[in-house]
Amino acid sequence: MVAVIDELTEAGAAPYIEFKVHRSPDDPDLVLGSWRFAHGERVIDQNKPGTSITMEFRFAVDCADQHGIPFVWVNDPEELFPPWVRR
Repeated sequence: MVAVIDELTEAGAAPYIEFKVHRSPDDPDLVLGSWRFAHGERVIDQNKPGTSITMEFRFAVDCADQHGIPFVWVNDPEELFPPWVRR
């Protein structure tokens, strides 16, 4: 089971996938999520352009679950993707 965390310190030394939340540079009203899971130089999976933030979040959590990564850290300093929207 993957735990979604809002503070990186909650992961301790455990592995995690960082889910970055940010505004679109082209449309400031559009909130995007980006993430990437790599093993060394090889990218295993990552966000796809044009996908909603909700779907990307699900993909990131699913990827973490499939690869045994215990945490997804939601890096959202502007609070654009609050916990109650992530469900």
